[in-house]
Amino acid sequence: MTLDRRFPSVLEWQEGARRRVPKFAYEFLVGGIGEERGICANRSALQAVELLPHYIGDDFTPELGHSLFGQAFSAPFGVAPFGLDGLIWPRMVQHIAGAARRADIPIVMSSFATTTLEEVRALGGENAWFQLYVLKDREKNRSFVERAARAGYKTLVLTVDIPTVTRRRRDIRNGLSVPPAPNLRTYWEVLKRPAWAIETLRAGRPEFKTLLDYVPEGLSLAELGAYLAEETSCIVTIDRIREIRDLWKGRLIIKGILSETDAKHSFELGADGLWISNHGGRQLDAAPTPVSVLPGIRKAVGREIPIMVDSGVRDGLDVARMMALGADFVFLGRAFIYAVAAMGEKGADHAMFVLTEELRMTLGQIGCRRPSDLPAHLVAASE
Repeated sequence: MTLDRRFPSVLEWQEGARRRVPKFAYEFLVGGIGEERGICANRSALQAVELLPHYIGDDFTPELGHSLFGQAFSAPFGVAPFGLDGLIWPRMVQHIAGAARRADIPIVMSSFATTTLEEVRALGGENAWFQLYVLKDREKNRSFVERAARAGYKTLVLTVDIPTVTRRRRDIRNGLSVPPAPNLRTYWEVLKRPAWAIETLRAGRPEFKTLLDYVPEGLSLAELGAYLAEETSCIVTIDRIREIRDLWKGRLIIKGILSETDAKHSFELGADGLWISNHGGRQLDAAPTPVSVLPGIRKAVGREIPIMVDSGVRDGLDVARMMALGADFVFLGRAFIYAVAAMGEKGADHAMFVLTEELRMTLGQIGCRRPSDLPAHLVAASE
């Protein structure tokens, strides 16, 4: 049976991931903060966006190629950053980075990935971007930025929406740590997922490999978690953004924007692009959805600055919906992770293929020649 028959959409990828990944890791992936209303709101808001078809017109074939910051990509979507990836499936980021390069779309490497930023840059090439969480220690921030530049990254994504430590109920109940704290329940969950266990043994236990150079030696798991939580609980002030803008000579994108005020501040501080996100519903259960704020932010900043977006996006139709609302580029996280967890390395290439075909089908169905024409098909814009 072909992959397409077994895993035709993200729904099957997610179910496949659930069946192969231990409960503590799967719940970290799918869970959010509080009552998880933010996750539900992201999906509901996207599903309410309607696209108006124009069936009568000239014959054409949809053109998915799209440029961002002067770089041409094969499609207007990419891979969002996701930490602790190796806990979900070993060598997750490596698999996705290689597939992103083959598919010619961008991938954003998280500071909290379980591989090094140098390895992801080598695998992803010019399509690899680096995402930075600001640390309290300014010298460590400087070192991080300089290291990313030496590795060859041209785009830095500065995430601003993690000012405090969060409490996610699923992770607290599961006693989540990296690696998982050994107890009878953990062993039982691992034994029920033999493929995950075997691959983890081959790859080695998941660690924050990019961060290892920035933490004291000899810390226990509990101490490491407490240290990282303390270091990353940091309000990203205007002065800190200025420091990083002065240090970083490449493209700077500020991620986690949800207000017109923050969007304007980012533009004034020298950002080359804005990334609208509520962190996939994982940080604040009362945060607005990107769908609700995207049109206003686009109007506030005009067309001068590129706007990227994530949170709640699951398939090619959702990519089209976000672009119809005014986004220049769309990023997906969980969709790619589900695919690799369900299918292994080949899942990354399969996800790229399916998302591309879903987007191509959507454009063809509504009579839209290229992604940049999608705003003309937004139902609200036509009323």
